[in-house]
Amino acid sequence: MSRIYFHSPSGDAELRGSERAWLGSIARGPAATAWDLDPLHGIDRARDILALVPEVPDGPHGANYLHTYLREAGAQEQANKRVYADWSPGRPLSGPTSHEPQRRLISSLSTALRYGLRMIVAGVELHTANLDLNTALVAGSDPVRLAAKIDGWCEAHCWVEGPDRAWLADIIDRGLTAGLYRKGLWYSNTPDGPKDQWSDQGWGQVLDLLRSRDDEPVVMSYSVCDGFPNPEIAGRESESGQWYDLPGGEQWQTAMDGLRRERPWARLAPDTLGEVMFGLPVTVYDLFAPDRDERVRAAAQLVDA
Repeated sequence: MSRIYFHSPSGDAELRGSERAWLGSIARGPAATAWDLDPLHGIDRARDILALVPEVPDGPHGANYLHTYLREAGAQEQANKRVYADWSPGRPLSGPTSHEPQRRLISSLSTALRYGLRMIVAGVELHTANLDLNTALVAGSDPVRLAAKIDGWCEAHCWVEGPDRAWLADIIDRGLTAGLYRKGLWYSNTPDGPKDQWSDQGWGQVLDLLRSRDDEPVVMSYSVCDGFPNPEIAGRESESGQWYDLPGGEQWQTAMDGLRRERPWARLAPDTLGEVMFGLPVTVYDLFAPDRDERVRAAAQLVDA
């Protein structure tokens, strides 16, 4: 199974990959509400969203399927309205109706937004996966913000400096106390059996590591990506053979120097948790604000903020 690793020079901790998926769901909750895509009545909202998504040629794999679904749902909506317009109490409908094209559109669009659609707004390129996580940063509590940062940047080695380890542990404790984070899961060994087996998610390990000392950084990685330290973040990729001959302490220091230099945005701290955003500082709320274009241009520094 996949893992999120929390690395330090003195020891590591592991968080189960299933908890990363859960954190992603927590982080995208505010955006799901802000997109406001109702399965039965969301076609107008879908039109507004897809107006920001450039159409591309369909090609052999239906690359433009969302716009195709929108047109099909719109045609069915008009057909439904004609049938309902002819109806009166006591009479059967004059023809068939269907809401399936609209449900298909809303379901497909909701999935695409989560995994990342390219948008052009006021001449600025945006990506919906970033918008989702930024929305969590402005609308959520600290545990929700941390969920967004872990899900979004654990693969990029987001980290906490030694003096901020206790602060990070306190946020995790708050998430566990509120039930946002899961200490563990009950499960069954058989399809119909009782859920009497306990699977610890690993937060206890993480808290123990964070609170064990305050003079070393803790750096995250994801099990299907590069661990930490590694030669790429250290800027020693072309010398990877020599890199593995370095003592462990030197690897750590070189990689931390590279991480601080190349990815300062990935540092977790009280002054960065809600302020440093994913890509441009634009949220789903901004997309539907009356001054949307001005907000997006300001975020892109095309006009004065």
